[in-house]
Amino acid sequence: MYQICLKQYNGSTPVKKESWIWEEEKREQIFRFQSFPCQVQCVKQEDCQGEHVSICVEAKEPFDGPISISLEIVEEQWNKNAYVFMPAAVYDGNRMTSKYIPYPPYWAEKTESGWDAVITDIPHLSKTKRNSKIQLLSGDMSTPAMGYFDSRAESGMLLFARQKENERYTGFTVEEDGNQVIFGISIPGVREEKKYFFGELADGSGFYPTCDVPSCDEGILLGKGDLLQLEVKCCRIRANTRNDYFEKFNLLRENLEKGKEFYSVPFSKAYQTVKEKCMKMNYSEEGYLQVGIGHTDSSCWQSGWVGGGMNTCSYLMEDDGIARERAYKTLQFIVKNLQEENGWYVPMYAHGKKFGDAFDAKDRPVLLVRKDADLLYFMAKQAIYLRAQKEEFAGLEESIVRQADALIRLFQKNGQLGQFIDTEKEELLVGGTASAAIAAGALALTYEYTGKEEYLEVAEALGDFYWNDYLKKGILNGGPGEICQASDSESSFGYLESCVQLYETTGKEKWLQVAKEAFEFAITWVVSYDFSFPENSAAARIDAHTRGTVFANVQNKHSAPGICTLSGNSMLKLYRFTGDEKYLKWMARIAHALPQFVSLPERPIDSIEGEQLPPGFMNERVQMSDWEGAHTVGEFLYGSNWPETAMLLTYVEIPGIYVDLDRAVLLCCDHVKAELVACSEKQITLRLANLTPYDAVVNIMTDHSSRKEPMGHCYYDRMKKAKVPAATEITITIEERESCLL
Repeated sequence: MYQICLKQYNGSTPVKKESWIWEEEKREQIFRFQSFPCQVQCVKQEDCQGEHVSICVEAKEPFDGPISISLEIVEEQWNKNAYVFMPAAVYDGNRMTSKYIPYPPYWAEKTESGWDAVITDIPHLSKTKRNSKIQLLSGDMSTPAMGYFDSRAESGMLLFARQKENERYTGFTVEEDGNQVIFGISIPGVREEKKYFFGELADGSGFYPTCDVPSCDEGILLGKGDLLQLEVKCCRIRANTRNDYFEKFNLLRENLEKGKEFYSVPFSKAYQTVKEKCMKMNYSEEGYLQVGIGHTDSSCWQSGWVGGGMNTCSYLMEDDGIARERAYKTLQFIVKNLQEENGWYVPMYAHGKKFGDAFDAKDRPVLLVRKDADLLYFMAKQAIYLRAQKEEFAGLEESIVRQADALIRLFQKNGQLGQFIDTEKEELLVGGTASAAIAAGALALTYEYTGKEEYLEVAEALGDFYWNDYLKKGILNGGPGEICQASDSESSFGYLESCVQLYETTGKEKWLQVAKEAFEFAITWVVSYDFSFPENSAAARIDAHTRGTVFANVQNKHSAPGICTLSGNSMLKLYRFTGDEKYLKWMARIAHALPQFVSLPERPIDSIEGEQLPPGFMNERVQMSDWEGAHTVGEFLYGSNWPETAMLLTYVEIPGIYVDLDRAVLLCCDHVKAELVACSEKQITLRLANLTPYDAVVNIMTDHSSRKEPMGHCYYDRMKKAKVPAATEITITIEERESCLL
C-alpha cells in the first residue's frame, strides 16, 4: 500500500502531519491536503523492473513552516524476522544487542546459546521491542536504497531514490510498529529529533558512537507556486535466497543514478608518489616498513589489516632498488622479531616494545585474529613469488608454517577463529564473527606453498563455516577491531578473496558458486554513484568521484578509497572463471576511484584541520555522511592511512588495461582511454589517449582467459609497460609473447 505523508516541522520535530492513501488501481491522482495549502500530483508507471512513482507538491499559498513530503510503503502483518537492508548501512536490520560504549569499543559476552553479537549505539531495529525506527540520509548508503527480504514468503522489496531532490538530500526511514512496518522515502530528509553521531560529546562525557544527539535537519519552506518533487522506484522481487535478493539489488541499483566516467590521476603517478612518500617517511631505522609515518605506536607496526607485511608486496614485484631491498628486509624483520614462539605474529610493535590489541590494556596478549590471517595470506603470497625468483631466505617457510599451525590449533580447539583471542592461552576472548574470513584463503595459499594437506582441509572447513554461519545469513562482521561485532566490508571482501583462492587451489565448482555469492554481498558496500559534495568542500575542490569507493562498516559511516586492504584482483579471477563482465566492471570502478585521493605535489589535498596532506598521503575518509558532524561532509582528516597500501597493491595486481583475446574484451581501469585498433593471432595494436596532466606508465595485460591454468598472484612482470605522456595519444603494438599472461 502506497501512502503519501506530508509533515511540518519546528526544527527537526514534527508538529503537524497528514497522510493520504493512494488508490491502488489508479495510475495518476491529484490530491489536496486539508491541513496544508498545496496540491499533490502522483503518477505511477510500470515497467519490467517495477513501478516508477513521481510526486509533485505545488504550494497554492505560502507555507507557514518548513515541510517534508514522503512516499511510504505500509506493510501489514509484518514478519519481524524479515531481513531489512540499507546498503552499507543496515544488514538484517542491524538487529544485535546494542551497547552504549565509548570508542574504541571492546565487548566480550558469551551466553548459553553462544556469543552475543554486540553493536555500539548505532542505527538499528530492536531485537525485542515492538517499536523501533531507523532514519538515514542518502549519503549514509552506497546506493540511495532500502528494502527487505522475507525468506518465508520467498520475496522481497527494494526502494530506490535519487540522492538529492530540490538540492536537498533524500531521507530513508524504516519504522516498525508492532505487526506493521513503514518504509518511507522523503524529500528533504529529516531525521526527527535525534540522529547518529560519532565523536566527542558536547557535554564532555566522552567520545562515543551514539544515536542520542539532537538532529540539525530541517524541512523546506515553500512559497506560493513553489514545487517539491520526489521520484521513487519500487521493485517487488521473487527471491528464493538472500543471494538472489542481493543479485537483483546489484542489477537494479543504477536505475535512477549512475556515476560518470572521468580521468584524474594515472595509476603510475599515484603509485610513484605514494612509494616516494613511504620510502621517505615509513621506513624505520630498525629495519622494517611501518604501516604509517611512526608518529604513534599504532602507526609503526600492525600485522596485516592496515598494511603490515602487505605494503611490501608491490616493491618486491615492481622495484629493483632501495624499495625492494627494504621490503625484503621487512619480511626478514617479521620472521626474526615479530613472531611469538607459538606462531602468532605480534599485533603491534613500536620502538622495541610489543603491544596487544586490547584497547584498555595493551600489555595483554590480545590479538585481533584477522590481523594474523591477513599477514599469513600475504606472507605466503610473497614467499611463492620469492621462491619463483630463487630468493627465499632462511626461516621464511618455517615462520609461515608456524603461523598456519597456530590458526589450525585455534580452529580445532574452538570450532571457529573468533574475533579476539588470548595468544598465550589460545582461547577465544570474543567469538561469533567473520572477522578472520580471509584465513580460509590464507591456509589454501599456504597449502600451495608447502604442500601440507592439512592446511587445505582446514581451509575448506573454514570456508564452509563462514558460508553456512555468515554469508547465507547475510551477515559478515567484525573485521575491524573497533566496531564490536557490527557488519563491515572488510570481512565481506576477505571472504570473497578466500572463496576465489579456494576455487583456484582446488578447482571445485562449489567454491566458484560460493565466490559468486560472496561477490554479490561484498559489492553492496561499494558506492554505485557520484555523491554531490558541498560546493566549497575539499572533495569538491578536487572534483572527487565517489563511484567505486568502499564503505567501511555500519558504525564508521564513511566511504573510503579502495578495499581495506586488498586490490580486488579476486574479481579479475572471477571474470576469467566465468566470462561475466560484471566482475570486471566493479573491479575497474574500485581501482579507478583510488588515485584521485592521493595528495600530489601539483595538486595537494586539503584537510579539515587546515593543513594540506603531504605528497603521497591518502586519507581513509570519503565523507558522504555527516556521522562526524555536518561540517565534515566532503572533508578529509589529516593523516596517512591504509589506502596507500591499497594503491600500492592495485598498481601491481590490477592491469591498467586488460585485453581478453579469447572473449574479445577490452577493459581500461587506469586513467587513460584505450581502443583496440587491430588484433591478430600474434599481435594486437592499441590506441591510448592520456587526458590527464600527468605522464603515465600503463600496465597492459593480454590474456587467453579460456586457458584453465590458474592466474595466481605473480604476474606483474608479465604485463607490458606503455609510456603515455600527459595530454597525448599513442599507438602501441604488443607481440603476444611480450605480455600474454599465460
